[in-house]
Amino acid sequence: MRKFRTILLIALVTAAAIPAGSTVATGGEHHHGHHRLPSTIDLPDGFFPEGIASGHGSTFYVGSLADGTIYRGDYRTGAGEVLTEPAGSFATVGLNVDRWGRVWAAGGPTGVGRVYDGATGELLASFEFAAPFESFINDVIVTKQAAWFTDSGTQNSPDPANFQFAGEPRVFKVPLGTWGRLPGAGAVEELPVGMPDIAFPNLNGIETTPDGRALVVAHNVQGTLYRVDPRTGDAAVVDIDHSFAGPDGLVRQGRKLYVVEPGAARVATVRLDRRGTSGEIQRLVTVPGAETPTTAALFGRGVYVVDARFTSMTGPYQVTRLPLACRRVDTTGRGQGAASLPGDPPDLVRTEATIDSGLLRGTTEAAFTITGGTPTGFAFAGELTFTTRRGTLTLDLAGTLDVSTGEFASSGPVRSGTDRFDGAVGTITLDGVQDLADPAGSFTEQVTGEVCFDRGHRW
Repeated sequence: MRKFRTILLIALVTAAAIPAGSTVATGGEHHHGHHRLPSTIDLPDGFFPEGIASGHGSTFYVGSLADGTIYRGDYRTGAGEVLTEPAGSFATVGLNVDRWGRVWAAGGPTGVGRVYDGATGELLASFEFAAPFESFINDVIVTKQAAWFTDSGTQNSPDPANFQFAGEPRVFKVPLGTWGRLPGAGAVEELPVGMPDIAFPNLNGIETTPDGRALVVAHNVQGTLYRVDPRTGDAAVVDIDHSFAGPDGLVRQGRKLYVVEPGAARVATVRLDRRGTSGEIQRLVTVPGAETPTTAALFGRGVYVVDARFTSMTGPYQVTRLPLACRRVDTTGRGQGAASLPGDPPDLVRTEATIDSGLLRGTTEAAFTITGGTPTGFAFAGELTFTTRRGTLTLDLAGTLDVSTGEFASSGPVRSGTDRFDGAVGTITLDGVQDLADPAGSFTEQVTGEVCFDRGHRW
């Protein structure tokens, strides 16, 4: 058992190198005479968010599945208020803001798309795509020429009572006039697309390709992205070596496409080619504390993600900021077992270690328990805190240890951070070997991964 404790300690120490993404109260934190952007922004109790979009300046908008209202907030201060009148349950899903400051809302089972004045909340127009409960209008993107809405419905055994809506793989187009003039209510075009009808929800998030000539549409059930020709509806899978976990919201900046994956509680960064025919994964970032993040928006050097919390169906509801400035981690560490603390359960193992160089230079403390067996050892999980001159990072760690060789491997996402690491996110991998003959449980490890944090960015 002592060997087990030693091995576990090593794994924990390694995990201590993972950076953390912390939760910050609404409003900016004062730091060295400047204000830090909030890493989380609270939404009203019971708001039940799904869509988010950035507006002019530091304004953002979030839609409520609870009553269809739209909340307007400020990225810098975290303050905000409900802007629009209620539209009904699930009446506001995906959002997008056009260059004229208008907020477009996908109407879910209401079958409509709505347009609001982003300053006053006045309803400017409503466009009917399908009769109520005959389909599900999920997301929207607005270009200079048109607004495009996805339909997530299915012809395969639709049952609205069980949230299986009718429809087919298609997008709806609302053409815009000169200077973005809104058309009449009947100016709606339907475009069937060549994507498979598997089950609800089929089509979900929507964006444009980097060259602006086509659309990128997420197929939620299939776990893929499609490039769609906006003239013909012809669609082809975007060539990416990755299976997305229920891809939902899409937001693009240049050739970088950010894909929200509710099934993995993370955001994938994809670098597309100009035509949007292929891409490569640049990073996968877990959203700290999230259950089922749905959509994202961009502001400054951050990706802002909303969590619908479909698992628990209850709050607290928040917007979480993921920093875009990232640094690679590649260093080594040395450690050993640590003494138990008063009140520790008998199966808790503690470790301590030192990282000598790099971003994570400092000390680590870890605590973990054995969670199961493997063919050659055991699996473990726990918490690791890394203390550096920049601040602390805390991560959730899981891994395995081979009791015949002493080799261990562990990894985990950042959960929280302090000081300069406040709001940090990332994932760290720790690979190493424990000296099974040493009663102190000494070990060495290689610490690799990526940490994204603000690196002094303030406003």
